[in-house]
Amino acid sequence: MARVDLGWQNGRRRRKTVYGRTRRDVSDRLTRELRAAQEGEIIADARQTVARFLARWLRDVAGSRVRPLTYRSYENAVSRYVIPHLGPRRLVQLTPEHVQAWLSALERDGVTAARRLYLRSLLRNALNTALRWRLVVRNAAVLVDPPRTVTHEIRPLTPEQAQQLLMVADGTPLEALVTVGLSCGLRRGEMLGLQWTDVDLDGATLQVRRALQRFGGDAAARRPLLKEQRQLRESLAEPELSAGERATAEKRLTEIGVARHAIKTSLHLVEPKSARSRRTINLPAVAVKALRAHRVSQLEARLAAGSRWRDGGFVFTSSIGTPIEPRRISKEFRALLMTAELPTIRLHDLRHSCATLLLAQGVSPRVVMEILGHSQVSLTLNTYSHVLPALQQDAARKMDAILSK
Repeated sequence: MARVDLGWQNGRRRRKTVYGRTRRDVSDRLTRELRAAQEGEIIADARQTVARFLARWLRDVAGSRVRPLTYRSYENAVSRYVIPHLGPRRLVQLTPEHVQAWLSALERDGVTAARRLYLRSLLRNALNTALRWRLVVRNAAVLVDPPRTVTHEIRPLTPEQAQQLLMVADGTPLEALVTVGLSCGLRRGEMLGLQWTDVDLDGATLQVRRALQRFGGDAAARRPLLKEQRQLRESLAEPELSAGERATAEKRLTEIGVARHAIKTSLHLVEPKSARSRRTINLPAVAVKALRAHRVSQLEARLAAGSRWRDGGFVFTSSIGTPIEPRRISKEFRALLMTAELPTIRLHDLRHSCATLLLAQGVSPRVVMEILGHSQVSLTLNTYSHVLPALQQDAARKMDAILSK
């Protein structure tokens, strides 16, 4: 317990007694009261819990600043990982020790380092808002070291593998999509969100204006399914599981996947990831050729579908003109890789392959940044640092050619 003198107000002396379970609690409250008095603000409700604050932050801050898919990720992360551990604590009493203990508990529960890094970042962002709102005197998450993570190894296609993929894709429904992904570096959602009004085949340009994403649904309805899914995956990792038990668990996992997918989610066109993501790309001749052939094939499909065709103007569609389900296109891409006898990579790795191939050919990182829609050239250089040694060797050879006699 401690008593603090807050000065005079309306001719009366203001004094306040603060309480806490520990010296740290008392010290934090004293600091908060003095700062508030100096800045002339009203003391906020010290009884507000972390859970209550995060609910406000999600609704009033994150909800208006991030894209729907990102908001859904925040919402799931808060309800699944943060609230069970930190939710009941009073916000003003949250300390770095509490945050560290929370991260350590997540690690013991098998949560990956990458996920723990994401969760710390989310909490740090939320507490920055609390700091600006004068609800706390410090950001407890900032004072905790971030978990060490292993950087995801980018596995781009080699020039020979890229040519092999295009050869196998030739004449298939995926030809144009794979060609655009590989030659233009678009994200999956950006490709699936393309409309013919974005494409100028005569001028050989393509504009990225939107992305296609699936989101929506009730987080509360998904939560028990996620928990059961996690438990089943843990049980499948047990070596002593019988064949019958394994088959039952795998069947239930499939049912959960279908149930999660059916919880009122739908496909939406959203703004690109960032302002830089809205961009115009010059199409190489190979992409123009593939898109022209794809346009003819789509017109033929439209005639075959007749009245069932749903014209949304999309470049890449189902057999009746509707947008393509992102998961479905990823599955078809994996099948194409198997046919081509190529390593299994994600559809997103076509984007990485595009950047790697361009950098390896000596294209300026600044140009590659603009093609990919990165916000800063440093992001491009950091992401594709595996190419830099070869570029430095090439630069040395060129300097030799200039200076040698």
